[in-house]
Amino acid sequence: MFKARTRNAALAATLIFGVIGGAACRQDMHDNPKYKPYRDGAIREIPEGTVSRGSLALNPVAPKVTQSGSGQNTAPVQVTPATSPADGAAATQVAIPVGEDGFPFKVTKAILDRGQNRYEISCAPCHGKLGDGNGMIVMRGFRKASSYHQERLIKAPSSYFYDVITNGFGAMYSYADQLTPEDRWKVVAYIRALQLSQSLNYSELADKDKRAVDEADRKLKEKTGTPHSAQTAQVRPTGGESN
Repeated sequence: MFKARTRNAALAATLIFGVIGGAACRQDMHDNPKYKPYRDGAIREIPEGTVSRGSLALNPVAPKVTQSGSGQNTAPVQVTPATSPADGAAATQVAIPVGEDGFPFKVTKAILDRGQNRYEISCAPCHGKLGDGNGMIVMRGFRKASSYHQERLIKAPSSYFYDVITNGFGAMYSYADQLTPEDRWKVVAYIRALQLSQSLNYSELADKDKRAVDEADRKLKEKTGTPHSAQTAQVRPTGGESN
C-alpha cells in the first residue's frame, strides 16, 4: 500500500514538472516572436548610402554608334584599302569604325589622371599599361586583347571606345556596371593619351619632357639592369589582335 502511494506521488510530480517544462518550451519555441510578411517592420529598409545601379537614365548610349547587322555590339564601319604590298599581291581591307569624335568636356590633366586611375583598374589587366594588349591576364593565357596602337583603333572616333566600354565587344564584356558614363569618357581620353605617347619620337619632345624620359630611363636601367634608350626608340608598338 505504501509503495503504491509512493509511486502515485512520484508519477504526479513527474506529470506536474512535465507540464511546466512543456509550457515553457512551447512559449519559447512555438510562439517565437517573428515578423509577418508585408507587415510594418518586416520589409528590410535600404541601408543608408546605397547607390542605385542599372538606371537607363544614367547609362546613355554613345552618340551615333549603332549595332551592326551581325548582332555584335559595334559601330558601323567604313572599309579602306591598305597600302599595296611590294610583291603586287592584293591590298588588304582595314575596317575603320565611324561615329562622332570629341568629348563632352574639355580634357584636362585632372581628367586624364582620373582616366588613368580607372583604366589601370578596369582595362590594364587585359590591354596592358601601354595599351598594347599585353596585360597580366593575357600573359597568363587569356585571349590577347586589342592593341590601341593598330590603325583601326587609332582612326576610330572616341564614341566607338565609349560604345565598346558600355556594351562590350568580342571576348570583352560590358563595363557599364564598373564605370559611370563620365568615367568612361575619361578612360577614352586616357586611351587617346596612350596612343599619342606611343607614337612620338624622343626628338619631338619638349626639353622638360626629355629630362623626364631620361630620368625614367635611368631608373629603369637601375631596376632591371637591361639596356633601354628612349632616345633611339620610336615608341609606337604595332600589331595586336582585333576583337
